[in-house]
Amino acid sequence: SVQVHPDNEYARKYENSLGKTEMWYILDGEPGAQIICGVKPGVTKEILKESMNSEKIAECLNYIDVEKGDAIYIPSGTIHALLGKTLVAEVQQNSNLTYRVYDWGRVGKDGKPRELHIQKALDVIDTEKTPQIKKINNNEVKVNIVDSEFFITNKINVNGKFEENISNESFIAFDVVEGNGTLKVFEQVYEINKGDSFIIPACAVKYELNGEIELLQSYVS
Repeated sequence: SVQVHPDNEYARKYENSLGKTEMWYILDGEPGAQIICGVKPGVTKEILKESMNSEKIAECLNYIDVEKGDAIYIPSGTIHALLGKTLVAEVQQNSNLTYRVYDWGRVGKDGKPRELHIQKALDVIDTEKTPQIKKINNNEVKVNIVDSEFFITNKINVNGKFEENISNESFIAFDVVEGNGTLKVFEQVYEINKGDSFIIPACAVKYELNGEIELLQSYVS
C-alpha cells in the first residue's frame, strides 16, 4: 500500500508507540523496477487531501527507478510504497506503526477494502521531504549507507578476512546479501550464507568474518 509513518513525537502522543524511520536496500530488481518515495514537485498537502479518496493520488506520487545495490533512506513523514519487481532488505525503528493512504483498490481476505488512515496520514505527511538514494560502491570494504539519529547501517564487503571490535553501546544486526563464508564470535565459528540474518550482542567485544561475503550491518545510534 501507499503509506506513511509518524515520527516519535506524534506516535507517543496519539499511539503510545515509537515512530518509524526506515531504509530499503535493493537486493534484486528486474529492469524497469520502481518505488514510490515522496511526492512530485509542487504537490502540497492540500492537493494530496483532495486526491486521497480516488485514483488521482497515484498521479501525485514520486516514482523512482531503482536497481540492485541502491539504498533509499525513508525518514518518518515520507509517503512511500514498494512496487513490484523488487526484493528489498528493510532496516527500521522498532515500530510497525503504519498509516495506509491508498491501497490500489485491493481487498483483504474478507473481500472488503483494507482500512485507510487518511486523517492521521495527513497529520504526519511532510511533502517537503525528498528521496535520499545512494548507489553503493562495492569496491570499498565498509561503506556507510545511513547515519541517522535512530540507527546506522553500513555495507561490508568481505574478500578474505574482516575483523572488527564492538562497542558495548549496541548490538549489531547483520543481513547477508551475497556470498557465503564464516563468522567467528566468542571463539565459535558459524557458517553464514546469502539470506541469513544474525545478531551479535554488545558484550561480544569483537567478531571476525571470512569468505566472499556482502553484508548489511546495522546498530542503534
